[in-house]
Formats: sequence, structure tokens, C-alpha cells
Amino acid sequence: MREIKTFVRALVWLSSTSGALFGAPAYELGLGIETNAPALAAEVRHEEGPGLLPADRAYVMAGTNKFAFLVPAGLKLETWNEHLVALVTRDYSSQITMRLAGPLPPEGSDLNPDDYSARLLEEHPGAKIIKTFSAFADSRRGPAYEVEFPGPAGSSRRAEIAFIPSRSAVLEFSLICNPEKFEAARQQLSTVMLTFRGSDASGQLHISPLSDKL
Repeated sequence: MREIKTFVRALVWLSSTSGALFGAPAYELGLGIETNAPALAAEVRHEEGPGLLPADRAYVMAGTNKFAFLVPAGLKLETWNEHLVALVTRDYSSQITMRLAGPLPPEGSDLNPDDYSARLLEEHPGAKIIKTFSAFADSRRGPAYEVEFPGPAGSSRRAEIAFIPSRSAVLEFSLICNPEKFEAARQQLSTVMLTFRGSDASGQLHISPLSDKL
């Protein structure tokens, strides 16, 4: 039990230092730390009915903004603090997190991959970026990185971190897990991001149920 608790604390530390977030002592990615950011509240709803595939969907509130995404099988939703929502395996060997990562860039500007990668390496000298690519969520694109972090006792952790602009803020999606579970876990992250939806300007969240005819 002690070993599991130690491992969980290590994962939480890695998550809290893997990207900028509002109201927490992590690096800023040039965005600044916002002390008045809305707290996140989350819940999971089981959805089923005639013509639908049974599914668990997470609903997240951040002030007047609403978000939703499917919860992949084998993961459970946890809110570790008021600014971080996590999907974790039963043994905590893998985690997917979502959080607010800072204000949007000037209108019409894309998120600069070089800025994010440079600050990631500056704040985490032991981290190694294996690959840089573009990621998508809710029809929006942002920079993403496959990263290797040093873990406790000489071990290593593999991560995939993506920064996606939403209607009102930059969102960070991150996966951190043991290297041997990375390929399977990144498929779960893909499910989260492909099914991710944010509310529109009027506060409405438009969700497409899973049809059993697909």
C-alpha cells in the first residue's frame, strides 16, 4: 500500500509540473498564472437508451464554460484539486489530465510550438522531447509533444502533452504513464480528445450520442 501511495504522489508531481496551469506553482509557458481562474467541477454520467451504445461521459464546468468527453473503459474520473481533472487506472499506473493552461493568444494567432517546447525543456532539464506534432480537439488545433521524464528510483515516465485553444482559454491535455503502457494509453487519450466538446458562445454544449448503428 505504501508503494502505491508513493507512486501516486510521483504521478501527481509529474502532472503538476508538466504544463502551465492556473493557480498552481508550475511553469508559466509565457502565459502567466491566473489567480482568479474558475475552479473546475466534474461528474460522470452514464448514457444509454434505445438505439444508443452505453457510454460514460464526463461533464466539466469551469465558470460559465462547459466541457464534455467520453471516459474510456478502464478509467475512472477523479478531481485532484480545483484546477485539475484526471482519468486514472485502478492502480494509478496511467493518468490522463485536463486543465486550463492559460489565456488565449492574440486573436488570429496560433499557439507557437517552439515557445511551448522551449519552456517545457527550460523548466524540466531532465525531460526529453521525442516528437512534436499537431493535436486536435473540438475541431481546434494546437501543439503536442511526446516526452520522456525521469521517474523515481531511476525509472522513466512517458508522456503526451497537448495544448489546444478553446473558446475562452488554452486547455492542456496530458497523458503520463509507464513506458510499456504508452501505446495503449495514448489510444485512450485519443478517445478523450476526439470526443471532447466545449460549450458555444451562448453556453450551450452540443453532444452527439453514440449510435449503435455506427
